[in-house]
Amino acid sequence: MKLVRVKKRVISTIKHPALNGQRLYQVQAEDPFGNSVGEPFVTIDAVQCMVGQLVLVNVEGGGTGEVLKQKGAPLQSVIVGIVDKIKFDQRQKEELNLA
Repeated sequence: MKLVRVKKRVISTIKHPALNGQRLYQVQAEDPFGNSVGEPFVTIDAVQCMVGQLVLVNVEGGGTGEVLKQKGAPLQSVIVGIVDKIKFDQRQKEELNLA
């Protein structure tokens, strides 16, 4: 799973049949503090998210096929949850010097 920010909707007129009817978004991985990590990538939306939201993405192909009920489809990632907030417990705060 990756924590990512939804950047923009991707429109594609020609795509693999497994992607027909699916919403595609460009997303950017972030750390818990909102700093970008790595390169942006395109993924499928399974939870009706919106641009700007912080979401969880499953980046394992087999799990993605399970979520979308398309086994064997050439899919690598899917948005599976919308993040409301991130909360650190006391031990994590101390490890990160946030206490």
